[in-house]
Amino acid sequence: MPEEIPTSPPAAPGVLEAIVDTHVHVWDPVRIPRAWLADVPTLDRRCSIEEYEAEATASGIDRGVYVETAVDEPFLGAELEGVMALLDGDSLIESAVVGGRPGRPGFGEWMQRVAGDPRISGVRCVLHPEGESASALVDPEFIADLRRLGEHELHFELCIRPDQLAAAADLLAACPGTRFVLDHLGRPRVASGLDDAWSEALKRLSEFESIDVKLSALVECSEGADWTAATFEPFLRAAVDAFGPSRTIWGGNWPVCSMNGSLARWVAATRGFLASYPPEDRAAILSGTAKRVYRLS
Repeated sequence: MPEEIPTSPPAAPGVLEAIVDTHVHVWDPVRIPRAWLADVPTLDRRCSIEEYEAEATASGIDRGVYVETAVDEPFLGAELEGVMALLDGDSLIESAVVGGRPGRPGFGEWMQRVAGDPRISGVRCVLHPEGESASALVDPEFIADLRRLGEHELHFELCIRPDQLAAAADLLAACPGTRFVLDHLGRPRVASGLDDAWSEALKRLSEFESIDVKLSALVECSEGADWTAATFEPFLRAAVDAFGPSRTIWGGNWPVCSMNGSLARWVAATRGFLASYPPEDRAAILSGTAKRVYRLS
């Protein structure tokens, strides 16, 4: 059985730092289809902002960043309309990373459409499915579009597998004017234990000052709910050691994190890991770096 972790263990006596959640998903598959949900029936339902906020506020999260949800391509515009409604409404969502398809026809026009709102800080397309090769990251048209993102002061979120990390370094080298965020630590295979190839590739990426790393999705990468806070410690420490607190951000990945746990359990595991860090480092990882990356006041 996994260890029992308190929902809100104090980081220090009398102190519990507020968290900016940089990886929030909400969706209604009846309104906007997402083909990938067919493979995860427990998530193939409406996951609302109200449901998220009830869990988030109980765990000390006071602001959130919406991240695109890999909608079927014809519905990118519909998702964007929903994002704008979230940003205009009274919710925890204060910034957004929207979907896009760099390297494909029409991306230039799409980029012009999303670049006008300062609350949209970046663009993402999911690149980790097995059908996506590492070579896609260094396709000349893909690189050209990511360079244009930098010209529009938009960052790109890399959602990739461990075997794509080396190509990601080549991508960063080719796009020196664009900022990046590595989602989910590059999705390490947590169940297999710390992997030297992943650790070295992560260090190689950290040599580029243009990329930040997101502590997220380790719950999903654990391949089951039988994990403890100690399960994630080597991976979290490797990321923080490589990037430093000023380039490390935290993400919940709700509701996907509920597959092998819960948002509260992931928050508690993270707080437990960070308890040994100085207060200024905890504050940077839980909120400070996020404010820079996602343009939060």
